[in-house]
Parts: sequence; C-alpha cells; structure tokens
Amino acid sequence: MMKKCLLTLILLAAVMTAQAEWLVVESAIQQHGETHYFDSQVIQKNGQLRKAWLLSSYDDRQIGGYHAVKSLYEIDCSNNKARSITMLLYPDKKAAGAVIGAHHEESQEWFNFTRNSIFHNVSEKICAN
Repeated sequence: MMKKCLLTLILLAAVMTAQAEWLVVESAIQQHGETHYFDSQVIQKNGQLRKAWLLSSYDDRQIGGYHAVKSLYEIDCSNNKARSITMLLYPDKKAAGAVIGAHHEESQEWFNFTRNSIFHNVSEKICAN
C-alpha cells in the first residue's frame, strides 16, 4: 500500500511539473538563498478554501539532502490560515528530478499567516475570485 501511494505521488509530481506555470512569490521575511513559487495553473476551489502547489527552492542543500520542496497547501481565504497536505522533496533546485522523499498527511492543524509571509502573497492571488 505504501509503495502504491508513493508511486502515485511521484506520477502526480511528474504530471504537475509538465503542466505547471510557476510564478515567483516575494515575501518580506524571505531568507537569502531561497526562492518561492506557486503554480498559478492548478488551483482547486471549494467555497472559501483553495488548494495550491508551492515550490521552495534552496541554493544550499537542506538537512535531508534536498534542494527543493514542492508542497500542496490548503488556504482558508476568509481567515488567513493554511495547512499542509503533501510535501515532495527533490535533490535539484528546479524540482525536475526524481522525488527523494514524500510526506502525505492532511494536517488537521491550521496555522495563521501574517501580511509579510509568502502565504499572504499567494492568498491575495488565488483568493481574489
């Protein structure tokens, strides 16, 4: 079962990379050596909730051996909250190679985000409609 789930995530990531239109997300609290993007083409809407893919790319290899993380987040447009659903780890900065780690568990814990955060900037774009 675990192998099937991982294979599904890998295939999903491969398809997403081919269809993605990654836009840079600026943030006042962004760290040097990291760049964040979101996929403006694949946004799921359900009332005031939105699901969107974010890609975080790091100049330096992170603990765990990855240079990029592709994450699916659910954003609550009404309450400025978000939660993680899926994380895929990649050895390259463009997240174009093979997945080297994955975590899929829809978090029950929502977190608040501030006006200076990446999540706020993404929510302004995807919650407008």
